[in-house]
Amino acid sequence: MKKKYRGKLYLLSALLFAAVAAWFVISAGNAEAVYNSVMKGASLCYSIEGEYPPDLEYLEKHYGVRINEDKYIVDYSYFGANIRPTVTVIEKEGAE
Repeated sequence: MKKKYRGKLYLLSALLFAAVAAWFVISAGNAEAVYNSVMKGASLCYSIEGEYPPDLEYLEKHYGVRINEDKYIVDYSYFGANIRPTVTVIEKEGAE
């Protein structure tokens, strides 16, 4: 694939994922939806870049993953570029 098309494909994939992830998190609004959003973002990153993202900030910046930090605590454990990360999502008590 030519380089100019690869960049456009990367951007289109990231935008599509961001839209789906945002809709999913807004509509479901629970810890499982947050977990699924993070894992789908990590998988998309792996499929496009060939390695898992090193942290949540990378997912937020490049793949549109959004986490309501007032409502959820997310632990993202990165073990290496080719090892699927471990993600734990905990809903904060009293958060609405």
